[in-house]
Amino acid sequence: MPIQNNAEIRELAEVSRKLENATRDAINNANPEEIQQLLHELSDVQEHIQEARGKAINGHGSSTQPLIDAQLRVEESQRLLDRAYTNINATQDSVQP
Repeated sequence: MPIQNNAEIRELAEVSRKLENATRDAINNANPEEIQQLLHELSDVQEHIQEARGKAINGHGSSTQPLIDAQLRVEESQRLLDRAYTNINATQDSVQP
């Protein structure tokens, strides 16, 4: 369906900002479970953003820039969380009982 509404775009942009903030908190907390949960949420949001971008491209007159910005935030958050998760696991593996 080639209809894309601005409310959906704003909502996805806001969700990506909230997840970006949650990413910083999770990294600071160094909580592997929290990081895994956020990675899952980010993956879900990324799928929604991609679907919305497809609708906007096929639609009429909607700017995709907010969706592109949201996708970049999500991808950067995923990258940071992946790195933090790897570092946490490496640290835990190197700790001797």
